[in-house]
Amino acid sequence: MRWIVTDKRDQRPRILADRHYTRQNPGHPMWTRPGWNQILYLEQKNGRSAAFCWFRPKWESGILGTKRKDGLFAIECSLFRNETRFRSSDLILDAVQMVTAWEHALDVDWPDGLITGVSSSLTAAGRHPDSEPGACFRYAGWEPFCHPGKNKRADVWLRAPAL
Repeated sequence: MRWIVTDKRDQRPRILADRHYTRQNPGHPMWTRPGWNQILYLEQKNGRSAAFCWFRPKWESGILGTKRKDGLFAIECSLFRNETRFRSSDLILDAVQMVTAWEHALDVDWPDGLITGVSSSLTAAGRHPDSEPGACFRYAGWEPFCHPGKNKRADVWLRAPAL
Protein backbone atom coordinates (compact mmCIF):
# COMPACT_ATOMS: atom_id res chain seq x y z
CA MET A 1 0.00 0.00 0.00
CA ARG A 2 1.17 3.45 -0.83
CA TRP A 3 -1.16 5.29 1.55
CA ILE A 4 -0.45 6.20 5.15
CA VAL A 5 -3.31 6.70 7.60
CA THR A 6 -3.37 10.10 9.22
CA ASP A 7 -6.13 12.24 10.75
CA LYS A 8 -8.06 15.42 10.11
CA ARG A 9 -5.62 17.50 12.17
CA ASP A 10 -2.91 16.78 9.57
CA GLN A 11 -2.56 19.91 7.43
CA ARG A 12 -0.94 18.13 4.46
CA PRO A 13 -4.17 16.50 3.21
CA ARG A 14 -6.10 19.67 4.11
CA ILE A 15 -3.88 21.65 1.73
CA LEU A 16 -4.77 19.19 -1.05
CA ALA A 17 -8.43 19.39 -0.06
CA ASP A 18 -8.23 23.16 -0.49
CA ARG A 19 -7.53 22.56 -4.19
CA HIS A 20 -10.43 20.10 -4.60
CA TYR A 21 -13.52 21.29 -6.47
CA THR A 22 -15.83 20.48 -3.53
CA ARG A 23 -13.98 22.69 -1.04
CA GLN A 24 -16.22 25.50 0.19
CA ASN A 25 -13.87 27.37 2.54
CA PRO A 26 -10.21 26.83 1.55
CA GLY A 27 -7.86 27.37 4.47
CA HIS A 28 -10.44 26.56 7.13
CA PRO A 29 -9.13 23.87 9.50
CA MET A 30 -12.42 21.94 9.48
CA TRP A 31 -12.12 20.17 6.12
CA THR A 32 -13.82 16.83 6.74
CA ARG A 33 -17.45 15.98 7.31
CA PRO A 34 -18.79 15.33 10.82
CA GLY A 35 -18.73 11.64 11.67
CA TRP A 36 -15.97 9.08 11.28
CA ASN A 37 -13.28 9.88 8.73
CA GLN A 38 -10.37 7.74 7.57
CA ILE A 39 -7.79 10.11 6.13
CA LEU A 40 -5.25 8.64 3.72
CA TYR A 41 -2.21 10.54 2.54
CA LEU A 42 0.63 9.81 0.15
CA GLU A 43 3.70 11.88 -0.53
CA GLN A 44 6.35 11.20 -3.14
CA LYS A 45 10.03 12.12 -2.74
CA ASN A 46 9.51 14.93 -5.26
CA GLY A 47 6.88 16.49 -2.95
CA ARG A 48 3.84 15.59 -5.06
CA SER A 49 1.03 14.15 -2.97
CA ALA A 50 -2.44 12.66 -2.87
CA ALA A 51 -5.24 12.59 -0.30
CA PHE A 52 -8.28 10.37 0.12
CA CYS A 53 -11.01 10.63 2.76
CA TRP A 54 -13.51 7.93 3.67
CA PHE A 55 -16.55 9.24 5.54
CA ARG A 56 -19.03 7.26 7.65
CA PRO A 57 -21.78 8.86 9.70
CA LYS A 58 -22.16 7.72 13.29
CA TRP A 59 -25.55 6.20 12.49
CA GLU A 60 -25.28 3.62 15.27
CA SER A 61 -25.47 6.39 17.90
CA GLY A 62 -29.18 6.90 17.30
CA ILE A 63 -28.70 10.65 17.78
CA LEU A 64 -30.87 12.80 15.54
CA GLY A 65 -28.92 14.00 12.52
CA THR A 66 -26.30 11.23 12.56
CA LYS A 67 -27.77 9.29 9.65
CA ARG A 68 -27.25 10.15 6.01
CA LYS A 69 -29.98 12.35 4.57
CA ASP A 70 -30.30 9.99 1.59
CA GLY A 71 -31.03 7.04 3.93
CA LEU A 72 -28.06 5.01 2.70
CA PHE A 73 -25.91 2.95 5.03
CA ALA A 74 -22.71 3.45 3.08
CA ILE A 75 -19.13 4.57 3.49
CA GLU A 76 -18.45 7.44 1.13
CA CYS A 77 -15.31 8.72 -0.52
CA SER A 78 -15.84 12.38 0.30
CA LEU A 79 -12.50 13.54 -1.12
CA PHE A 80 -9.93 12.22 -3.56
CA ARG A 81 -7.18 14.42 -4.92
CA ASN A 82 -4.22 12.97 -6.79
CA GLU A 83 -1.26 15.16 -7.75
CA THR A 84 1.23 12.28 -7.98
CA ARG A 85 2.54 10.21 -10.87
CA PHE A 86 0.48 7.22 -9.71
CA ARG A 87 -2.61 6.23 -11.67
CA SER A 88 -5.69 7.43 -9.82
CA SER A 89 -7.53 4.14 -10.34
CA ASP A 90 -4.66 2.27 -8.63
CA LEU A 91 -4.77 4.65 -5.66
CA ILE A 92 -8.53 4.11 -5.41
CA LEU A 93 -8.04 0.33 -5.35
CA ASP A 94 -5.46 0.76 -2.58
CA ALA A 95 -7.84 3.02 -0.64
CA VAL A 96 -10.55 0.35 -0.85
CA GLN A 97 -8.11 -2.11 0.72
CA MET A 98 -7.36 0.40 3.47
CA VAL A 99 -11.02 0.93 4.35
CA THR A 100 -11.57 -2.81 4.79
CA ALA A 101 -9.21 -2.72 7.78
CA TRP A 102 -10.57 0.55 9.26
CA GLU A 103 -12.06 0.08 12.73
CA HIS A 104 -15.12 2.19 11.86
CA ALA A 105 -15.80 0.08 8.80
CA LEU A 106 -15.59 -3.09 10.88
CA ASP A 107 -17.86 -2.01 13.74
CA VAL A 108 -21.13 -1.75 11.75
CA ASP A 109 -22.75 -3.15 8.62
CA TRP A 110 -22.84 -0.91 5.56
CA PRO A 111 -25.15 -2.74 3.16
CA ASP A 112 -25.11 0.09 0.61
CA GLY A 113 -21.36 -0.35 0.11
CA LEU A 114 -18.66 2.12 -0.79
CA ILE A 115 -19.91 5.12 -2.76
CA THR A 116 -18.82 8.45 -4.16
CA GLY A 117 -20.54 11.37 -5.84
CA VAL A 118 -19.14 13.43 -8.71
CA SER A 119 -20.22 16.74 -10.20
CA SER A 120 -20.11 16.31 -13.97
CA SER A 121 -20.11 20.08 -14.57
CA LEU A 122 -17.43 20.98 -12.00
CA THR A 123 -15.08 18.21 -13.14
CA ALA A 124 -15.52 18.79 -16.88
CA ALA A 125 -12.55 21.14 -17.23
CA GLY A 126 -10.18 18.64 -15.62
CA ARG A 127 -10.95 15.61 -17.75
CA HIS A 128 -10.67 14.63 -21.38
CA PRO A 129 -13.80 15.51 -23.38
CA ASP A 130 -14.37 11.81 -24.13
CA SER A 131 -14.09 10.76 -20.45
CA GLU A 132 -17.11 10.21 -18.30
CA PRO A 133 -17.39 11.86 -14.88
CA GLY A 134 -15.63 9.74 -12.28
CA ALA A 135 -13.54 7.97 -14.92
CA CYS A 136 -10.79 7.05 -12.43
CA PHE A 137 -13.35 5.37 -10.17
CA ARG A 138 -14.88 3.60 -13.18
CA TYR A 139 -11.41 2.29 -14.18
CA ALA A 140 -11.16 0.94 -10.62
CA GLY A 141 -14.37 -1.05 -11.21
CA TRP A 142 -16.92 1.31 -9.68
CA GLU A 143 -20.30 1.49 -11.41
CA PRO A 144 -23.03 4.13 -11.59
CA PHE A 145 -26.10 3.66 -9.42
CA CYS A 146 -29.36 5.51 -8.98
CA HIS A 147 -28.88 7.69 -5.92
CA PRO A 148 -32.06 7.98 -3.84
CA GLY A 149 -31.66 11.61 -2.80
CA LYS A 150 -31.09 15.03 -4.26
CA ASN A 151 -27.64 16.50 -3.97
CA LYS A 152 -26.47 19.87 -5.25
CA ARG A 153 -22.81 18.87 -5.40
CA ALA A 154 -23.05 15.51 -7.19
CA ASP A 155 -25.09 14.36 -10.15
CA VAL A 156 -23.17 11.14 -10.87
CA TRP A 157 -23.03 8.47 -8.18
CA LEU A 158 -20.71 5.47 -8.27
CA ARG A 159 -20.48 2.34 -6.15
CA ALA A 160 -17.50 0.04 -5.65
CA PRO A 161 -17.86 -3.62 -6.54
CA ALA A 162 -18.98 -5.73 -3.60
CA LEU A 163 -16.08 -6.73 -1.36
